[in-house]
Amino acid sequence: METYSTQRVGRSFEESRRPASRGIVLPRVSSATLIIVALVLIGLAMRLWFIAVNDIDPRFSAADDGDYYQRALHLAVTGRYVDNSWLIRPPGHVFMFAGLLRIGIALGDPTVGIALIRGVHVALSLLLVPLGYDLARRLFDRRAGLIFATILAVWFPFVELPALILSEPLFLSMLGIHFWLLVRWRDSYRQWRRSAPWLLAAGVALAVASLARSPALYTAVFVVGFVVVEVWRRMRDERQPVLGVPTRDIKPFSGTRQPDRYMRSPSSRGQWSSPHDGRWVLSAARASLIFLVPFVLTIAPWTIRNYVTYQRFIVIDTLGPVNLWMAMSDAVNEGRGENEAKSILAAIPQEQRQDFVSADISRILREEPTRLVRNFWPYFTHIWKAQFIEDFFVKVSFFTRPLREIWPMGVLGDLLWLIFTPVSLIALAARPREGGFRLLAIGWIAYSCLTVMLIHVEPRYLLPIWFLMGLYGAASLSWLGDWLGLLREDRANAADDALHFLRSPWGIAGLVLMLALIWQIFSYRDYPQIIAQGIQREIHRAAGASAYAAKDYPTAISEYEAMLAAHPDFVDGRTELARIYLDMGRYDEGWAILADRPTHRANVIRGALARAQHDNKAARAYFEDAEQRAGENVQKLTLEWLNPPPTSSLTLGNGVDFGYLDGFSFGEYLPPQPDGSLATYRWLQGNGVIALPLPTPLRAGSVLSLRMTGVTPGATPLTLDVGGARITIPVQSGQWRVYRVALPDSLAGQSRIELRLHAPTFIPLQLDPQSTDARQLSLMISRVSVE
Repeated sequence: METYSTQRVGRSFEESRRPASRGIVLPRVSSATLIIVALVLIGLAMRLWFIAVNDIDPRFSAADDGDYYQRALHLAVTGRYVDNSWLIRPPGHVFMFAGLLRIGIALGDPTVGIALIRGVHVALSLLLVPLGYDLARRLFDRRAGLIFATILAVWFPFVELPALILSEPLFLSMLGIHFWLLVRWRDSYRQWRRSAPWLLAAGVALAVASLARSPALYTAVFVVGFVVVEVWRRMRDERQPVLGVPTRDIKPFSGTRQPDRYMRSPSSRGQWSSPHDGRWVLSAARASLIFLVPFVLTIAPWTIRNYVTYQRFIVIDTLGPVNLWMAMSDAVNEGRGENEAKSILAAIPQEQRQDFVSADISRILREEPTRLVRNFWPYFTHIWKAQFIEDFFVKVSFFTRPLREIWPMGVLGDLLWLIFTPVSLIALAARPREGGFRLLAIGWIAYSCLTVMLIHVEPRYLLPIWFLMGLYGAASLSWLGDWLGLLREDRANAADDALHFLRSPWGIAGLVLMLALIWQIFSYRDYPQIIAQGIQREIHRAAGASAYAAKDYPTAISEYEAMLAAHPDFVDGRTELARIYLDMGRYDEGWAILADRPTHRANVIRGALARAQHDNKAARAYFEDAEQRAGENVQKLTLEWLNPPPTSSLTLGNGVDFGYLDGFSFGEYLPPQPDGSLATYRWLQGNGVIALPLPTPLRAGSVLSLRMTGVTPGATPLTLDVGGARITIPVQSGQWRVYRVALPDSLAGQSRIELRLHAPTFIPLQLDPQSTDARQLSLMISRVSVE
């Protein structure tokens, strides 16, 4: 029974007599809540900043994001799911994308679906901030929760991830939710509260993560181990939960002197038999089934679909066997590359590919067993690198990523990584007091390392490692903060704690592992030299770009050459220098500086060089390859980037119209003309721009002609803005016509005219149920000329 002082009772009585007119008393908000809200807002601002400067567009990509987008769009349009051309991929994120794209289509603009996908990704990533705080708080303490929430909010890979139309945003979010649900189950289970719903939801979350990235499927084994350990611990210790969540679970400097999270209750002694009896086994089995049943039931419909479609037992996908085979294949081993391996698979029926790769892997292991592990050490060392420095200063291209625009975020990200990654090993090697979660964390880290060591290292495949090392790094930093606070208050006790930590085997193991990792990180690259050379590269590149903008070509060339002296393999810099040679008409030097360095932007310049030398066939091949594969809007890029040859007549869709237009679909052919010639056109996609640099200044009384047609019933109004005048042309459907418009006399003497076009759009599939075309279209335009 709780007692109160008379002073407290009297104060309560007086407060009850106060009039209600004082207003509503707002609930107190803890400082932790305010910090989490601030971190979410900061994280949102950083993610929106990245999205605002990001030019990567899955509509124009031949990489994984383009594949996911195209399959999701096909699913949204037709309701039919089509597997990738050379393997069966996980479907979870594709279904999510399709649902959001369908909303965009219903709103009349499929590109809205891309914005919705990114919006959902941002929401999921920000949801991890408060959940990450609660996860670390429950496992360690409040300060660790705040540190981990900060990492989740501002670390650059977590900021960049939501902008990408990939499987990893959904996968990582579901994985984080899965970890949080498991710890909520653990706490409820230890406190004898209703816990089954938490474990059931954890099974569903891991299943959704597996349907986004199938390697998560096999980590159910780790969860069963976690569950078994937690059941064993509760029954072994005959524990009664302590109400609330303590803020001090473990300090690495104090060894066994700190109390555990849960204390033995004397009154409960003897309630349980030894944890090794049959009751423990049954309890562990029952809890494991609560997790496994929803996990299996969530995945089972897709497994059944695969069996019905291919008559093979394929749980989720064939990604693992196919990727392992590609890494070990004769084509890759002999230096012919992955494209040959993909072409081999593409020639085999989809249902037979897993059987083929499994048989060929067995053959390779019989003939050359070491091929499986030949890259283990190189790939292992490649995991532990400062990723932004690698991307910015080491790689040959930015590959369309806006690294230069967001470099402060990237630098901050590498600094955070260099702190939390090494110190996380202190917590991972400390005496395990967070229960079975240590088993789960080490299992995931080791498993993620193993998968990339077997196949290849990609930064997005490493995200589970950094998530968990960030969690344990936050614990180590929190412990360090506790010790520094003690050092200020009581130096003797702080020194005693430190000495105890340094003498314990747990502390020694953690320090050895941390120092070994620091050595590995800094021995992998000569970071001081790389950064110094990279800064010189950027200084010369900025000076060269400024000189080019001022048309001081000799200075620009000199600065770009100095840039390449600092980083000879930087293809983006070579591409910009080749653009200068293109503008100067020094085409051979442009070809020479590009050499055979392959990037999509380099192909844009190759196309412009070929066009300038009147090799339209080669120009078209380069331009169209870039347009379809670059991962960015090449029409927009070339309109801003190139100075195309002057012309008074532009044929759209012939592959050499880049640099003159933006806002149009890919080029298409009309049916053969009576004389056998082939005419081309492009669809205007609502809003477009056509810019014509003229060979001679425009004369007064000049006329603009446009050859075009519509397809919707009646006339389609085309609004044309040119020279400050706005003109509306009713474009008739069903036949090609040439429409002539008098140009304003105010344009006389101009050497360049810019046309801005707008027409109402439609989506073909909404007009024709048999269509699978989800593009936003308006008018077909074949030629624009000035007469």
